[in-house]
Amino acid sequence: MKLAMLRRLALAAILLAHAAAPAAEEPEAVYAKFHRAAVSGNLEEMARYASATRRAEVITMSAAQKNAAVKMAALNLPRAFVVRNKIINPGASNARLLVSGPGERFIDGKVETLYGVIAMVIEAGDWKVRESNWSNEQPANFAPARPAAAPTAAGKAAANPAAKAPPASMVGTPAPRTLGAAKPPCVYKAVMTAEDVENCK
Repeated sequence: MKLAMLRRLALAAILLAHAAAPAAEEPEAVYAKFHRAAVSGNLEEMARYASATRRAEVITMSAAQKNAAVKMAALNLPRAFVVRNKIINPGASNARLLVSGPGERFIDGKVETLYGVIAMVIEAGDWKVRESNWSNEQPANFAPARPAAAPTAAGKAAANPAAKAPPASMVGTPAPRTLGAAKPPCVYKAVMTAEDVENCK
């Protein structure tokens, strides 16, 4: 009797630990794999990173439907994209990515920008793509939150009255700057070099 109860408790502890464990990869990394598969026309690879509902839909498709779905995905997706915002609901198993990338058309002499809203869900401990919607219209709440402005010297002094005032010789002179190469932005592409991967770490 006690042994059976201990086994049940151990099983419950294992299930709780598995449910509480964070997903192995970040949602944007999983979407990048899904996106690469979509751009290259590999429906089976796309299904690996899709939710169970989407995988079930792929299984029921005919060969002609699969071919049409691959062509449609390749036409409507940019070749590369940048994650503009990531919203993970605290305590929930879903997330939303806001991404953008260059389209194929030119509008007013500029390359058209495509905007994606990606719904992600955790299944069996891994992030999966539930929905991927792209449009040339920017969705609401698309721009990421602006970083807080750096406090000025006067603001720092007011916040910390014990701090010493700068010497008179330093007042009005710019602070010395260290120059160096800025890290390039992370851009997910269909084919990524080692340098591209390093920029996204």
